[in-house]
Amino acid sequence: MAAPLSAPAPDHNRKSHSQADAAKGLAAGWELLHDAGEAIAQLAQLGSEPRLIAPREFAMRAAAAGPVRLALAEQAIDDCAAALHTGLTALIAGAETGRDITAAALTLWREFDRARTGLLDLTAVSH
Repeated sequence: MAAPLSAPAPDHNRKSHSQADAAKGLAAGWELLHDAGEAIAQLAQLGSEPRLIAPREFAMRAAAAGPVRLALAEQAIDDCAAALHTGLTALIAGAETGRDITAAALTLWREFDRARTGLLDLTAVSH
């Protein structure tokens, strides 16, 4: 008689490693998002502003908001980074040709600001 098949034991370390990796990636994404925002602010001739929340704190906040919000925050940062990269590349190309890009840069900075506010709202822990 064959021995019954048993399910493999759950690997709890795997889940914590994937959450740790997600948190590191999210912190790095938050940092890069703000780096792009600072570059855009300079092109828009805006003064620099303090960062609202540190990258590690943002990642911990997103993880505490739950797995669904964490996944949404990861996707939102990826989407926002792609849009900002495209916009920043266009602004730099325009500036290199001597065009006044201030209004366009201000518009892109406002989009960055809205995205940042949305991410903070998304990851706020509700009580």
